[in-house]
Amino acid sequence: MKYLIILFTIFLYAKKSEIFICATTSWAPFYTLQNHKLVGISIDFLKLIEKKGHIKLKCKIYNSWNDILNAIKAQKVDISLGTNKTPQKEKFTIFTKPYATFPITIATKNNVSYIASMIFLKNKTIAIGKNYTLEHLLKKYYPSYKIITVKDTKTALKLVSEDKAFAAIDIMPVLIYNINKYQFANLKIAGKTPWEFKMRFILSKNNMKLKNILNQAIAKISEEEKNQIYEKWIHVTYQKGFSLKEVLIFFSIFMAFTIILLIWISKLKKELKRKTQKEKILKKISLIDSLTGIFNRYKTEVSLKQQIAFANRHQIPLSIIFFDIDHFKKINDTYGHLTGDRVLQGISNLIKNNIREYDIFGRWGGEEFIIILLNTTLEEAKEVALKLKTLIENYHFLDTQVTCSFGVTILKKNDNINTLIKRADKFMYQAKKEGRNRVIYN
Repeated sequence: MKYLIILFTIFLYAKKSEIFICATTSWAPFYTLQNHKLVGISIDFLKLIEKKGHIKLKCKIYNSWNDILNAIKAQKVDISLGTNKTPQKEKFTIFTKPYATFPITIATKNNVSYIASMIFLKNKTIAIGKNYTLEHLLKKYYPSYKIITVKDTKTALKLVSEDKAFAAIDIMPVLIYNINKYQFANLKIAGKTPWEFKMRFILSKNNMKLKNILNQAIAKISEEEKNQIYEKWIHVTYQKGFSLKEVLIFFSIFMAFTIILLIWISKLKKELKRKTQKEKILKKISLIDSLTGIFNRYKTEVSLKQQIAFANRHQIPLSIIFFDIDHFKKINDTYGHLTGDRVLQGISNLIKNNIREYDIFGRWGGEEFIIILLNTTLEEAKEVALKLKTLIENYHFLDTQVTCSFGVTILKKNDNINTLIKRADKFMYQAKKEGRNRVIYN
């Protein structure tokens, strides 16, 4: 019965006189005009879907994306070629399942190393299209980053090429198409963002049955057919000159290897469970402070050495905060060691919940602690220390106020772990001499 209903629905749409689909001509390589004909990635997918869904579509050209959204909202057209799903659009449209997914990537000059994380773009100038989806993502998740908005991706890439911006960010095919078309020979794809762009058809609200037909057709598109479209339109050069085909082959091999590995791990899981649990316990004992649950001194030292090397290699700032609980011996003598332990645990939890996820926090020994802040200037680290000082002094650990003294410093030229710690320790003791419950930095 289910399949009869689907076939009947397809029959009705096949008989329908006109199903209108709309597009602009200015979003290459997804759709653009060539020899007075609309072509592109989305057009090629559309042809497959027409064939697999047994439907015929009539195209209307609009001047802008806003005109298309207004036509969809007014139900003047049935379908638009492609966009990403957003809550705003869902108020007046419905979406098919994705027919293609592309990474949102980063373009830079050829002499820039591989960008493994968005953290490397901090304090760099980023060029993006005005009102693009990415502008909203960056402002939401990286509000402190320096962003230049321009009219289109070509302009963004031109700024990078002329050293007026460090990077341009957009959907991978759009960046690649513009780099190739406008011959930005000094640019490349240097990395990708955490986000993906899922291409979907959008339909006016009265087209739920047509959505089902399109979803059925999308599901029939093979990976081989998708790859043929990608190879036709996307000619990509990555960090070391891999073609898209090579990237896809490597990715397929990697995924196959990963699946085999997961199956093997699953089969061994029961046999290794007891051993794994023991290893976890031993690892935790060797790296985690048993009282506070944060890194112990050994793990903190290892991490600090790694962060110093990383900061020097990538020429980014590294700051540390060294702090100590004021009059801790008096707390132990007055309230007992169990209460002192609870104060150590309480301060550890308070700090852990008020620093960034990638900051490193460890117990140096006794009542001394250290926070390692990668990609953080001295002024920023000072502000973090002041915030934490205020949180501690206002938190009711006991019936008396508990405070801490803070020393803050930044990694300098020719510093090593010993000189860096020694300087932070010196500032901390200076804070104690000057009356405690304060931050000294340099």
